[in-house]
Amino acid sequence: MFSKPSLLRRNMAAKLLGLGFGLLCLYLINWLNLNVSYVVQFGLVLWSITLGGLVALIGIINHHPLLRASMPGWFSGGFICGWMNLLLWLIGGDSLTSIGQGIFPTLGSLILGIGFVAIGVVFGIIAGFFAKLIGGEGPEAAREFGRD
Repeated sequence: MFSKPSLLRRNMAAKLLGLGFGLLCLYLINWLNLNVSYVVQFGLVLWSITLGGLVALIGIINHHPLLRASMPGWFSGGFICGWMNLLLWLIGGDSLTSIGQGIFPTLGSLILGIGFVAIGVVFGIIAGFFAKLIGGEGPEAAREFGRD
């Protein structure tokens, strides 16, 4: 979309997408009248922005040293978001399970955790795609700060 890769554009695109996703989660929680504290709601918004920033940064490192191949930004973004959502679910699973059981009351905690990880993977793939589209990918996006 833009001719010159830029880490700043990549970071802004992914974080704005994360902010939009976090506000969508906040809207759905309030629309479904789920009993979730304001701290958890605010934490989900900040978590989504942080995931966007991680997607922007992980797309700079696109060479895998063991496989000796180039990884696309959407793959690494999906992987890092899925991994971070898994860690969040393992740490704060009670409040996330209460959100999930408010939406799907018949599902168990393990299925809701797998769904939470899958949502993170989908968000990472979409954020990685748009970050690459707007800001480019690879080390060329980080070299803009080294030149005068």
